[in-house]
Amino acid sequence: MDERIELSIEETRWLYALQRPWPLVSRPLAVLGEALGASEAQLEAFVARLRAAGMVRRVGAVFDARRLGYRSCLYAMRAEGAALAAAAARVCALPGVTHAYERAWPADFAVEGLSAQDYAPYPNLWWTLSAPADRFEAEAAKLADLAPTPFPALTRYKIDVVFDAGTRERDERTEYRVPAAALGPEVVPAPPLSPEAVAIIRRYQDDTDALAEPWREADLPQLRAWQAEGTLRRFALLLRHRAGGFMANGMCCWQVAPEACDAAGRRLAAEAEVTHCYARPASADFPFTVYAMIHKRSWAAGYEAFCRLGDLIGAPAGKVFFSTHEFKKSSIRFFTEED
Repeated sequence: MDERIELSIEETRWLYALQRPWPLVSRPLAVLGEALGASEAQLEAFVARLRAAGMVRRVGAVFDARRLGYRSCLYAMRAEGAALAAAAARVCALPGVTHAYERAWPADFAVEGLSAQDYAPYPNLWWTLSAPADRFEAEAAKLADLAPTPFPALTRYKIDVVFDAGTRERDERTEYRVPAAALGPEVVPAPPLSPEAVAIIRRYQDDTDALAEPWREADLPQLRAWQAEGTLRRFALLLRHRAGGFMANGMCCWQVAPEACDAAGRRLAAEAEVTHCYARPASADFPFTVYAMIHKRSWAAGYEAFCRLGDLIGAPAGKVFFSTHEFKKSSIRFFTEED
């Protein structure tokens, strides 16, 4: 991990397990501990230690936004210097923006034949906006004067990740098998939720310190039903990957013909080091159609992974856009006062 905390081999197993979906039972850490050879108290103390080291983003539920009636889209634009900082400040001030990064070529990383100049034609400020579907256009319009390009997901081949601190060659592994219906563009939101269901979502979407008994017994049937249908993707520990040593976040992009996107996306999604994978539309200033996210411990490891993944899908034209600056990273919050 990073210099602030050293994990034993046993603790790396604990960290991996805590990022996977917790069993929806009365005392989930007791069940996890039994499988890991640890006590409930040991796991609670371990999470407290991770929190103190700044490695925990939150312990809570991850819901599928589309199934709750929300819409999301990736946007990008190009700006430099003070204009980039000003645009990023405006983007991050919007509550529905959950992620915002500068993505470019790292100044301190040299590869023969590549330089920052090769990335000058492309957008460098990227963000994700999420909002209730009936309000999404109004929220997006608040940044319309920045003239960003939208890159909606046409198909999701893979979502979410568990960071495995016990490996070096394969640093990430998928956390679960998401229901196939939850990935395709044909998914439609569920009917409007009852006030009771909305209350349950509000209860579990934020961080909790109640690890031994994180939920109300009466809520478990609904949580289990949501998990079975894909509305609840998991309840688990979410790691701050940068604090955990995964510093090289790379968006790998390739020019793949529309009829070949599905084959390429599924091939990439099968790789452990790919954390997210999408097909998106090409634009005049960004001709790429298949995106795969990777998180590595160094720029060199990230570039090697990009090259290896490109070879797997026939090495089409592509580039890796590293996150050289993180402006914002948070979890989407549903049914807030603003909503």
